[in-house]
Amino acid sequence: MKISHCGDVHLEEDRYLEDTTKCLEWFVEDSIRANTNLFVVDGDLTTYKTTIKERNLWVDSLVRMANHAPVILVAGNHGAELEGDLYVFGRARGKHAIYLCTDPEFIELGEAAVAVFPYPRKAALAGEDQNLHEAFARQLDEFNQHFEQRPRSYKLFFGHFGVAGARVSSGQPLVGRCAEYPLDPLRGLQAQYVGLSHIHLRQQLAARIFYAGSLSRCDYSEVEDKGYNLVTLNAPELRSDLSDLDVEFRVSPTRRMVEVHAVCRDGELQLPEHLDLLTLKDSRVKVVVTVSNGPDHLLSREQQDKLREKLLAACPAELKVKIEHGADLPSEPAPIAAARSAEEKLRAYWAMKGAPPADRQERSLAKLAEIEKAVLSTQES
Repeated sequence: MKISHCGDVHLEEDRYLEDTTKCLEWFVEDSIRANTNLFVVDGDLTTYKTTIKERNLWVDSLVRMANHAPVILVAGNHGAELEGDLYVFGRARGKHAIYLCTDPEFIELGEAAVAVFPYPRKAALAGEDQNLHEAFARQLDEFNQHFEQRPRSYKLFFGHFGVAGARVSSGQPLVGRCAEYPLDPLRGLQAQYVGLSHIHLRQQLAARIFYAGSLSRCDYSEVEDKGYNLVTLNAPELRSDLSDLDVEFRVSPTRRMVEVHAVCRDGELQLPEHLDLLTLKDSRVKVVVTVSNGPDHLLSREQQDKLREKLLAACPAELKVKIEHGADLPSEPAPIAAARSAEEKLRAYWAMKGAPPADRQERSLAKLAEIEKAVLSTQES
């Protein structure tokens, strides 16, 4: 059995629509060529309440999917996906069924048994973390009971939520309080493939637990490859050597997004020394120029035009120039100043000073995540 698992498409009429549409169309066609048996669109189809144009693009894509294989839609946290905004998508029709899941659900689909856990509703999020985690564990225990009753079925789980310890792209937008669950209950699932979304950074959390990541780039910080997981189940039973499971990451044609940080010192514009203009071709490029405050530190129109001319010669698909004013230019070394998150700053420091062993890096990053979480919780309270 083959499954095409994607998530976090974030189709937006006013933001990178052409690129996102191209990637969505590619996902459908690539999956059909691979002869997939099931499509799973795992939440965040859009970012805000669906516009007519976004709705029409999605309905067209869903019909093409459903004409080839069954489709499972999982409600995410963006837009109004838990408030009825996905209802029209569930009404789309093709040769095969389209299943819309806005609550935890167990679906029997021919030879497959599929457990689905959408992003929790606001009422569930209003409780304490302990209650949220206990309800999550109970639901997974219930799913396991269903799996045990179907020993000859392919067993799948899909969910849209955060998992403690998972890494995120630094620019990923999160709406309100993020539903985050522990990893251990997921490890105990009797599913052959545990497919997750909500976090845009593709990663593997355990032997059978995967974040597919976003289908296209949603922010300049998302420099990693994007795409979807093409999952092949070779047999309906879980094998200890994992020979029942193959996961192939299929890379989407999303455009690269490059953010360049420049400074204006004493009236002279300075681009990063390491910048290779060849990397800007066909990319979306944003240049952030930091200029000190005061009339003697203005970036002239001529300098701006020269900057645009130099960068446009590299043939980017899009070029934006943003000028920021500050009292003083950063005293940190350029890579550290350009870093947008605490983790990026730490990695930039390691790159400059020499990185410690991999195990020490992971411990340091885990401790950093704990500190950041504690600081954020203090600010919220």
